[in-house]
Order: sequence, then structure tokens, then C-alpha cells
Amino acid sequence: MRNELGIATAGILLMMVAAPAQSQTTGGQGSNHGTPMQQTPAGSAAGVRAAPLPDREFVAAAAVANRFEIQSAELALDRAGDAKLKEFARMMLTDHKAALAELETAAKEAGVAFPPEPGLDQTHATKIAALERRKDPVEFDQAYRTDQIHAHQQAVTLLETYQRIGAMEPLRVWAAKTLPAVKKHLVVLNTMN
Repeated sequence: MRNELGIATAGILLMMVAAPAQSQTTGGQGSNHGTPMQQTPAGSAAGVRAAPLPDREFVAAAAVANRFEIQSAELALDRAGDAKLKEFARMMLTDHKAALAELETAAKEAGVAFPPEPGLDQTHATKIAALERRKDPVEFDQAYRTDQIHAHQQAVTLLETYQRIGAMEPLRVWAAKTLPAVKKHLVVLNTMN
């Protein structure tokens, strides 16, 4: 019995680390909103979490998150109907371009390869494509806002986790420095709902 439990637990952990992030529909419900750092497979027991990702995977996940913020903000500046969302998008461009540049520096200091441009994973590329298809400003605003809330919730978890248990000091410092801005973005988004 104990051996079966150990094998099942190992299998769940392996699935969490090896399985790609589940695709989410822009503005969809019932998606698994775990971060790449802490992805929990659907149907897993409450409280079960993946083992931390290696440093290079943290850097890749953080780079993708920042690039997604930059690309979606550029779309929002062009398509959003809500002036507050456009103002938010300007803040996203400024903050996430800076965070991406600082991440690249921290990765170099840590000796971790930085992923090349454009560098979106399938989940984020799908979200960008879905936003590009939104022609109605009201629909775009709703989808953008929903994507931003989910992305920032994931980023908070990713950064908090790495800051707490990450191996490389330059990356932990970057996570600690970036976290307050990401939390601020989430507060701003929640005040717009």
C-alpha cells in the first residue's frame, strides 16, 4: 500500500513538472490557473503542488510572462475602448519592458541562458491570437482585463515561489524587486472590475 502511494505521488509530481501548461481560453471559466512554476493538474488533491522548476525554466516562464504583458498591452493601446485600460496598458509596457531587461541582466549574472525573442509559449500565443480576433472594443476590454488578472495572479505566485525557494541569488533578488510592481498591477486591475 505504501509503495503504491509513493508511486502515485511520484507520478503526480512528474506530471506537474513535465506536462505543459494547460491551454486556457481567453476569458474562459474553469481553467487551471496554476503558474508554470506551480502548475497543478486538473483533478489533483487540494494542496498538491509541483516541485519548483529549475532556474532556466523559471527564467523562461518569467520572460514569457513579461513578453505576454508587452504584446497584449500593445494590442490594448490599439483596441481597448476603456480609457483606464489604455492607461493601464501604458503602465504595462513601461513596467514589463523594464522587468524583462532586468531579468535578462539577472539571468546573465546567474549564468542562466535567456530565451530568444519572441518567446511566447503556446498558451500565451493562443491568448494573443484570441485578443487579436476581438474587434469589438467592449469584448476586447473584457477579454484583456480577464487575461491580465489571471496573468498577474500567476506572476505573483511564480515570483513569490522563486523568491522563497529559488537557487540563484541574482534571480531571487530580481523576483523580490519585481513582485511589488506585479502586485500593484493586480490591485489596479481589481479596482477596474
